[in-house]
Amino acid sequence: MLAEQPLITIGITCFNAQDLILDAIKHAKEQDWANTEIIIVDDASSDKSVELIVGYIKDEENIRLYQHEENKGFPSALNTIIENAKGEYLTFFDDDDVSTPDRLTKQYQKLSKFIEEKKTPLVMCYTNRGIRHAGEAEIYHEFKAIGRIEGKEPHGKMVADHILWHSGKAGYAWGMFGSCTLMVHRDLFKKLGSFDPQFRRSAEWDMAIRCSLEGGWFIAVDEQLVVQTKTSTVDKGGKKPFEYAMLLRTKYQGYLKQKGVYLCSRITVYSRFHGSKGRKGKAFFYAVLATLAAPHRTIIDRVKKFLQSSD
Repeated sequence: MLAEQPLITIGITCFNAQDLILDAIKHAKEQDWANTEIIIVDDASSDKSVELIVGYIKDEENIRLYQHEENKGFPSALNTIIENAKGEYLTFFDDDDVSTPDRLTKQYQKLSKFIEEKKTPLVMCYTNRGIRHAGEAEIYHEFKAIGRIEGKEPHGKMVADHILWHSGKAGYAWGMFGSCTLMVHRDLFKKLGSFDPQFRRSAEWDMAIRCSLEGGWFIAVDEQLVVQTKTSTVDKGGKKPFEYAMLLRTKYQGYLKQKGVYLCSRITVYSRFHGSKGRKGKAFFYAVLATLAAPHRTIIDRVKKFLQSSD
């Protein structure tokens, strides 16, 4: 019954998404979890997004729109959601994504049970997500989420290490992060603070690192509850991924230097960047350099992991 359900805030960020935003709101409204509020944050769109949103939600009591007067970036939009959320739990929908009607129910069941068992709100709960091209219905790839296998959920500093410099400790369910599939308890932000505005890209990685350094857990519903439409923005293209990955290493250089892997971590960025561009030769070269710079890993181990990831 409604009275027994905690309020879940669905946050939707929007920037120049006039072709997709109403679909995102529609899927948020169609969630089978009865007790929800929907907060939409428009990050100074220059198209008709706001006009369309205002017309669509004018008779909706549980939907609120907040507008940024200037473009502040994705993490600032997320922070506006957090600042205005009333829900005990928060989840985020991107303007170019659609979620299955049972997404909230399944994530809540998984997350609330895990929080009760571990006695901590420092739990980040994801789902698998499908990927499709804009204008197409067919899903051409599925990203598996981190922590999707029971008993193999990564936690603590091993997650920061995975993001910043190595391929992940054996025996755990490694996979994708992503704010567009995330659900958390609101107390997580009380402990960790807001998203860092300087990370227009990789803000969720920064939050995950902060959570991991505080001993947090990473879990997921092992189902494809989100479908993401592949789009390109100024914060995603070119060398932006490389630049923000380096910025992460700069922010956490104290931690990395303490472990003796700061140089290794920075070289790893080159390897991953070239690998993402299909340049296997350069990616392999930098993987070897990173291995040589890492005091606690052997060449054979790191090269083996690289070859496995390239299959």
